[in-house]
Amino acid sequence: MDLHNAHWGKTIFWGVATAALYTAMFSYSDLVLHLAHTTPDVCIVDRGGTFLYYHKADAAACSALNGHIEPGVWWHVLIPILLAFAISIVHGAFTGLFWEAMGLKPASHAEARK
Repeated sequence: MDLHNAHWGKTIFWGVATAALYTAMFSYSDLVLHLAHTTPDVCIVDRGGTFLYYHKADAAACSALNGHIEPGVWWHVLIPILLAFAISIVHGAFTGLFWEAMGLKPASHAEARK
């Protein structure tokens, strides 16, 4: 393998960034799910630390379940989408550099015709 240290540095950097994003996603998964569920108006019912989300529930049905209505916030949907996009970009950069560091590269167009 004839690679210089800068290439390994990039691979390690993107690998650490990937691990950090996945760690953040799993550590704050309850928050990410809450944001995703509260984009529309929602009835939230607490079942001993576990939250159940009921969409399109009226106030009477929500109070019958001992829940409360939380008004929706349209931009809550952006957080999970942006997180997924960031993970996709960072993980893709790491994967490409990793396989290149391992010596696997795509065949050139001329080699693929043979």
